[in-house]
Amino acid sequence: MFTQIFSIFAAKMKQNRPYLRIFNILLIIAAYGYLAYRLIIFDDYASFFEAFRSADIWRYLILATVVLLMPLNVWCEAGKWRLLLRDIEPMTIWGAQRQVYYGYVGAFITPYHAGDYPARAMLLKNKSNWSAAVGLGLVGTVALLVVELIVGIPSTWLFLSYDQSLPMQYFAAAFIIIVLLISFLPHIVRYLSRREWKSAQMQQLAIALSQLSYTRFMKAIGWSSMRYIVWAMQLALTLHFCGVDMLPVEYLIAIPFYYMVVAVFPSVPALNIAIRGTWSLIIFDTFCDNAAGIALAVVTIWAVNTVLPMIIGSILYRNGKTK
Repeated sequence: MFTQIFSIFAAKMKQNRPYLRIFNILLIIAAYGYLAYRLIIFDDYASFFEAFRSADIWRYLILATVVLLMPLNVWCEAGKWRLLLRDIEPMTIWGAQRQVYYGYVGAFITPYHAGDYPARAMLLKNKSNWSAAVGLGLVGTVALLVVELIVGIPSTWLFLSYDQSLPMQYFAAAFIIIVLLISFLPHIVRYLSRREWKSAQMQQLAIALSQLSYTRFMKAIGWSSMRYIVWAMQLALTLHFCGVDMLPVEYLIAIPFYYMVVAVFPSVPALNIAIRGTWSLIIFDTFCDNAAGIALAVVTIWAVNTVLPMIIGSILYRNGKTK
């Protein structure tokens, strides 16, 4: 619903370029307003800066790696965006990245990331492809959700049954569950594409799926899988930087479970710091009793993967490099 409202509102102005530019500027101002609000109400700056003051050179290298992985994260999403829009507007990988960065501006202040794809579509050369681009963007969301569920469902089972001496058959069973989920994927895609939906957003998704080959959808899942791996690496490194040290097997169980839960219970990205913080304390505290470090890790990864791309997207638009 939010994506539909955002798309309709922006589409009304897209034929009048001055109004479209004003709308984009207001979008950027709103994003920075939300950011300022989150920074003002954040009440644990002491722990935040203490973690930086007490860190050694090795931990700073870990943090630098987390930040350097952010462009790779965007590159994976841009590769998927470029793949999905190949038939309606071919673009370079660099052009796709600029659109993805600007999508963070729209997503930052809208529930369920609704403004992401409409904001990207604002930068298309052919504005008549607006609705098709948003629909294909939703296909990309489904591809990422499929990856999160395929990895997250077995991790949920392992998390709920975890003890310090899990036998290997538990992990073998988890692998079998993943294979079964992948096997049923073609039937799920076919079902989504053929059903008549009452929701305009779901119907838009169904149309996009019906016009997309299964091969291309699987390639989109491949791009989503690469992005998911980058996410997991960033979170594991951030947790380690913040003193949340766990066994490798515990990272492999907790991180997929965490990302699946966050995906199932989405929220306004500007408020994700609170929602994700709650879930992270519930999940990661099971393996490591360091609530302050867990909360700090959530703040740090939110700043790197949500705030920083939003700032870059707003700068690129301001400099006229998104056109």
